[in-house]
Amino acid sequence: MNNLKLAVRNLIRNRRRSLTTIFAMVIGMTALLLFGGFISSIYSGLQTGIVQTQGHLHIYKEGYLEFGPSRPTDYYIDDYENIISQINKDDFLKQRIKVITPVVNLAGIAGNYSADSSKTFIGSGVIPSDKNKMGTWDQYGLGQNQKPLSINDNNTTQGVVGVGMAKMLGLCESLIIPDCKDRPVEIVKGKKDEEVDEQVLALSSLLEEENQQESDSKKKSVQIDLLASTGSGAPNVVSLSIINARKMPNKVLDDSYVTMHLTQAQKLVFADDSRVSSLIIQLKKSEMIKETQAHLSKYLKANVKKQTFEVKNYGEFNTEFFQIIDMFIVIFIFIALMISLVVLFTTVNTLTMSVMERISEIGSLRAMGLRRSAVRWQFLLEGAVIGVAGATLGIIVSIIITLVFNQSGFSWSPPGSVDSSNLKILLFTNPLLLIGAWILMTMVATVSSLLPARYASKMNIVNAIRNN
Repeated sequence: MNNLKLAVRNLIRNRRRSLTTIFAMVIGMTALLLFGGFISSIYSGLQTGIVQTQGHLHIYKEGYLEFGPSRPTDYYIDDYENIISQINKDDFLKQRIKVITPVVNLAGIAGNYSADSSKTFIGSGVIPSDKNKMGTWDQYGLGQNQKPLSINDNNTTQGVVGVGMAKMLGLCESLIIPDCKDRPVEIVKGKKDEEVDEQVLALSSLLEEENQQESDSKKKSVQIDLLASTGSGAPNVVSLSIINARKMPNKVLDDSYVTMHLTQAQKLVFADDSRVSSLIIQLKKSEMIKETQAHLSKYLKANVKKQTFEVKNYGEFNTEFFQIIDMFIVIFIFIALMISLVVLFTTVNTLTMSVMERISEIGSLRAMGLRRSAVRWQFLLEGAVIGVAGATLGIIVSIIITLVFNQSGFSWSPPGSVDSSNLKILLFTNPLLLIGAWILMTMVATVSSLLPARYASKMNIVNAIRNN
């Protein structure tokens, strides 16, 4: 305790230099923590977007991910309602599952032949109420809710497309989509066309009167046809009434997105309402993934004998998620190393100057019988005190800045999301961030004092006393 008091007094003796060193450490610590909190925000935002749209876990027929898209009827889940019922009977799973819903994945050609347009599509058949319930998942309080689907459970013929898909199929004007224009069609007129123009103009006035009687706010549904192949390779066609278009997070998806009722998708791909491509499970909390995945795999193997399944988590069918997070972690480590180097050299400079100013003092103490280890320990304590003070003040400043920033109302569109949400620094989501940064800064400051402490302890007693 006496050595600690002496270390504090020695730092106060040169308070300007000590405060400068601590201030540099506070700035570095604050920058490190704020960037770490921003990475936590990106992680939570990406995870929230994936979980809201795709859930935490997927149940597939074994082999579906490798071969299912090419042969959907060979890798389907049969009698899915009975499987969902059995899962809901398990107490362990029932306490952890928020939503479990069937999905049919499909691809084919969408055509709006009234506009002479067609486009390949990637679609899904869902139960709208379950999908909308999944969109409300917000474990981290980001306010990043998905817009509900316009279709409902009662009407199986309705669907929703991406804005890009609507543009290519010529649905912008019919659906009254803002900032969306249909594909321009060049009209080549002949003499007969010019003779018909007068009749068209006469009819247009009648059409305008009829349109005025309808509410402008109501959107017209547009009929399109979907063409896909069944498992046997035979083509199949269903009609879909498009009532809305929604913007998707990337152009590729936006240009090919089609969502419809589960029943309509089953009719198109399987011609059987008991078959689905997969079951999506959304948990109450993300921390439950590993134990739930392991338990669910064992439970299905024990209770469903006629079919074999594989259970995948969102990281296994979204490999880019962890690639993005790993990139930010590498950037965080690089920044931490740079800040550590700045703190190291600043602390070394401060303690070296302290040693040079106290040469005669060190010589006198050594002449009085003070051991080399005691001198070394004294300077190590001074470095540790600087580290503890700088790291602690850095955490306090970071917390204050975080609270102010989170209340400022800044918004942004996270990766994988179209709608903007509140931009927050999640400093407290990962306690290891605060603890790890505090330990890192303290250790760097303590290690920085090793060289000055060694120099002081190795000093020649006679030469040190003569220095006075």
